[in-house]
Amino acid sequence: MILSRGQKVPITKGRSVSELVVTLEWQNDDQTIEVDAAAFLLNEENKCSGDESFLFYGQPISADQSVKQIKQGDNRNETYLSLKKISPAIQKVAFTLTIHEGEERGQNFGQVSSLSLRIADKVTGENLVTFTFGEELTKETAIVVGELYLHKGDWKFSAVGSGFFGGLAALCENFGIEVESNEDKKEHLEFIHSPPVAATQEAVVPLTVTLKKKEAISIRKSEKVVATLEWKSKKDLDLYCFYVLKDGTEGKVYYRTPGHAHKEPYITLDGDAKGAGKETIIVHKPSELTYVLFSAYSAVSNGIGSFKSMKAKAVVDNQMGQRVTSPLFENNKFAYWVAIAKIDFTDLHDMSVSHVEKYSKSGTERSPLLYNDGSFEMNVGPIEFK
Repeated sequence: MILSRGQKVPITKGRSVSELVVTLEWQNDDQTIEVDAAAFLLNEENKCSGDESFLFYGQPISADQSVKQIKQGDNRNETYLSLKKISPAIQKVAFTLTIHEGEERGQNFGQVSSLSLRIADKVTGENLVTFTFGEELTKETAIVVGELYLHKGDWKFSAVGSGFFGGLAALCENFGIEVESNEDKKEHLEFIHSPPVAATQEAVVPLTVTLKKKEAISIRKSEKVVATLEWKSKKDLDLYCFYVLKDGTEGKVYYRTPGHAHKEPYITLDGDAKGAGKETIIVHKPSELTYVLFSAYSAVSNGIGSFKSMKAKAVVDNQMGQRVTSPLFENNKFAYWVAIAKIDFTDLHDMSVSHVEKYSKSGTERSPLLYNDGSFEMNVGPIEFK
């Protein structure tokens, strides 16, 4: 099965497969670029329980011998997993790639091509998943390629393909492996094969927070922001990103106008879910924007029902280990629109993520509008039909 970014598929459900091979491959013309693969064995809190849960070329085998990494030359890495042997404490395995000393050397994944992941049944050789990715990457030095995770007793795979800044150190902090910038810690973790913090960047404190009603929080302004609309319902929701550029240009990115990564508005929508699940917006150049507003639209065909009952939420990730979730608190069964979260990019170093939860009038399909000063208004935009 060929996957696109954001897709999730079953691996073991309906199959008698217990031994997997996960292959990561890439190409780079510059032979000085060193790409390293790693795997993080995560608990139910999405964290490593200790250094032993981090597998890389210097520590390639898990403590229970269930996961093993083998580097196959300079452009390929294989991870072997025995699903029956994996500890019950391990709920997810994250597969990653990093560039050794990428920030120091001015190297990034924009210089690496043909990135791919394949999952095969080790016993039969059957190819179960193929995922190619990386076209949207520019200056990132680390990637969470995908995640193999347990769901109701079966293993599934999520094609993530998200880039990070800060190299392996940023990934380690994101997954709960403590990395300090002092020399003692650097010597203790010298096997990591990556600088504790990028030489040109100030350390960023990892953060995972869920906003309260009308609450706002400031996180580090990064070079790329990923925002997702997530929900648990069979109904079809659509993620809209209303934006204001630095020059005052106003607009929106949604399923009919998916945007552009390398020109205005520097925002892209990663597909239309057309059902329950998740839709993703990528802000490729936060420095070119002043405000964005994330809203959800429920198609008329969905009928009535509150966005809260669908467990809809917006998640903003600065790709530096800081993630903010904006949930919904109100039961509004008759609105087609809800504005969920807003980001203020006007500060030089930080960005403010606000919970804004505001609904359209009953039965009204007119969309919200975001204005130059960062304020927004419901029920005044174009009428949407789907």
